[in-house]
Amino acid sequence: MALDVHVVTPERELWAGEANFVSARPEGGEVGIMPGHAPFLGTLKHGTVKVQDESNEHFFAVHGGFLQVFEDKVTILGTAAELAGEIDIAEARRNRDECEAALRAGHTAEAWELLQRSEARLRTAGAAGLIAG
Repeated sequence: MALDVHVVTPERELWAGEANFVSARPEGGEVGIMPGHAPFLGTLKHGTVKVQDESNEHFFAVHGGFLQVFEDKVTILGTAAELAGEIDIAEARRNRDECEAALRAGHTAEAWELLQRSEARLRTAGAAGLIAG
């Protein structure tokens, strides 16, 4: 038995298919989902979602949204999300550095949110093996 997994945003479906395992980090801690998992609903902030099918691991940077598990169907509904391979690593690093500088200068309103997004993008690229560390 497999999980029926959908990773979607309001703009598009990033991935859909059968998987053996999904990991995500909703508020409250990391969760691993396998077939037969109990129903679950969680809120996602900025983080990495990993979907493992028979032969591949797929990584997504998810920026807000929800994770729902019900009867072996897993739905990741992200406010915004991207496949690891779509991440512009140089841009994410530049954005991270600019946000850190803005925070040091006391400009926190937007900088904190953008910093979290940049760091999630870089962690996702790292998990996918696209960058070291």
